[in-house]
Amino acid sequence: GESIDVDHRDLLAMLERCDLATEDRPPNKILDGLTSWKGRRQTTAEFVAGRDGEVGADYERYYAALDELAPDLDPAHPDEYEGADELDQQSLAEFIDGLDLVPEARFLVDTDNRGEFNAEAEDVSLLFVAQQWAVGEDIADEDVEAMRVAGGNDRLPQAMADELGDVVVRKAPVTKVVHDGDGVTVTAGGSTYEGAWLVLACPFTPLRAVAFDPSLPDDVAAAIAGLDLGHAAKVTIQYDERGWADDETGATSGFTVTDAPFGIAWSPTDSYGDPDGPGLLTAFLTGDAAQAAGGQSDGKRIAAVQDQFAEVYPQLEGHETSHRSTIAWAKERYSGGGYAVPHPGQMAAFWPVIRSGTGRIRFAGEHTETLAGYMESAIRSGHRIAKELGSPEN
Repeated sequence: GESIDVDHRDLLAMLERCDLATEDRPPNKILDGLTSWKGRRQTTAEFVAGRDGEVGADYERYYAALDELAPDLDPAHPDEYEGADELDQQSLAEFIDGLDLVPEARFLVDTDNRGEFNAEAEDVSLLFVAQQWAVGEDIADEDVEAMRVAGGNDRLPQAMADELGDVVVRKAPVTKVVHDGDGVTVTAGGSTYEGAWLVLACPFTPLRAVAFDPSLPDDVAAAIAGLDLGHAAKVTIQYDERGWADDETGATSGFTVTDAPFGIAWSPTDSYGDPDGPGLLTAFLTGDAAQAAGGQSDGKRIAAVQDQFAEVYPQLEGHETSHRSTIAWAKERYSGGGYAVPHPGQMAAFWPVIRSGTGRIRFAGEHTETLAGYMESAIRSGHRIAKELGSPEN
């Protein structure tokens, strides 16, 4: 999680509760950014205007087609939609193929979706896409990824932990769950904890290493075993000056769309700092590129992206500082990827299980919410489960 949309109301309310401020990102960051495709470098606004406007028209035609995909679908019950099974068996790639977009528009659409779903289009259920399109609000481009938490997003979970106090047990991995109709017993870090309910607010990937006694029902076990997280990785490099803000093309924001392996990039310092001073550029690798990057050491991953940055922005070469960082979430033990991506054929079967849980066990997290993939999603899911369970039993 990094940016916040203006309609992420639950997250913004949580920030207000914790007395945390936000800072604004540039409103026109995308169109004022750079698109580099087949060796041609332009502002994104100029790229979209290409082919006498046909690129932009085809790009909009894709999103108009999503409007017509499943207009009556209920995001809370996508599995009950009349055409759910048919949509679920299709991939997003098949849907896009049928639109016959001009190559530049197809490039933009594929880049959008790769970043949106952490996966290649052929690996994404069209029913999941229809759900996400149905639940998303129609907000202006400048209201998407509009702000960050001032001082860093880690301030929010830290503030939540401070409020909760000693009830938060850290460095105690869960290894076993015993459950029946009366409650649950959890083994974690060598200790046991008893409760009336268990809320598993984590991705399904790490749950595969937890023993359940008795075994979970077949449909629940299948969802845990089958719902993967998309591949995602980030590389952030500091430069002694923000060369992307004065590009010869006229691009100024640092928001970058490219056919280089890193795909998209932006400046995490576009909401703070001296515009004439040092700045950061972050690559967000997703899909096949992230899977490949995850197989590299941190050093090789950083070096590869640094070389790609220098190809897209030649003026950056030689201005790197010694500060850089990277993460490949697929290699993280307690996440195992970016965010959940139902593959074709999974959404209709998995969704009812994900939302209802089983017995005294409930699931929370971005993968359980109608709006998936955001910090907002995680908070909404927590509120939903808290409302369902009500006040703790005496």
